[in-house]
Amino acid sequence: RCLRERECYHPVHRHWPKSRCGMSGVIPNCVVHVEQSGFIDFEGIVDNFSITEVIKARIHDIEEMLADVMIIEKETGKQASIMYVTDASGVEYSKKLFDQVMRSMRPLSEFMADHYVELVNHLVVVNVPAWANALWMMVKPLLPERTRQKVRMLSSSNWRDEIPSLMDPSIAPIFWNDVNHSDFKFCLERPPRVDPIDVKEPIEKLEQLQVKAGKVHWMEYQLDKGDVITFYITGNAVFGFSIVHVENEEEDVLAMRQLHPHIAGMPGPLKVPVQDTLVIPQSGLYKVWFSNTSAWWSSATIQHCIKVIRNQAIE
Repeated sequence: RCLRERECYHPVHRHWPKSRCGMSGVIPNCVVHVEQSGFIDFEGIVDNFSITEVIKARIHDIEEMLADVMIIEKETGKQASIMYVTDASGVEYSKKLFDQVMRSMRPLSEFMADHYVELVNHLVVVNVPAWANALWMMVKPLLPERTRQKVRMLSSSNWRDEIPSLMDPSIAPIFWNDVNHSDFKFCLERPPRVDPIDVKEPIEKLEQLQVKAGKVHWMEYQLDKGDVITFYITGNAVFGFSIVHVENEEEDVLAMRQLHPHIAGMPGPLKVPVQDTLVIPQSGLYKVWFSNTSAWWSSATIQHCIKVIRNQAIE
């Protein structure tokens, strides 16, 4: 079943809510999403959820956008698109913001760019603070060239007057209204901050792996359909991680079928370990991939506990 058809709620969604507002009504076949960047507790999310859990939640959101576009294109026979509006109200410049953009959120940005770069045709920033150009210079290198060309930063003083040129005001968030504007009607709830979550310590003893700068390390498992693989992984530096199914003689990890999302740069030292349980969908050779190819000099120390539970139902 596709992700769109599944009932999906992830704990991250409470703090990073879905953002669909409706059809633009101005730009043909365009669905508008508004993200409340200044009110999302990104620091709390990073401190309490692993980057893979954040990606899982966002994959569902992006897949819903993709499904919207496909439905519209099927119904109209014309190309559809997404307008993604970032409301920067409440965003304050700080070293923590720099670290979040450049380190913690970078794997998410890279993952979305790799898999969904063509989905969003319009990236609009409103409520732009005076220092936004500095933030833009930080974010800009993380985006592909074609994506950078889609970005439009509205005037910091009269941006509300520009909204009707992008969307029907009735689908714009009601909290955009001020003393001179009362046409914005759509209700979006402000997300709550994240309450600290206790990170569970591993039951098993962690093994330690040293991956030298510029190198990769493979771990191989011959698994049967229905087997279960569980893992708990942390590290002291940025490292790559993926679990793949080797169907041919591929050597490139990106050419292999991914059982776990390929993340080229886990933002270590990890505050929250990466842990999950995966059911093997097809018998064959599976590999766990660790990488330190982004480093020039320093080795990465990765601590892990990887266990395989055999499917007892297999005769």
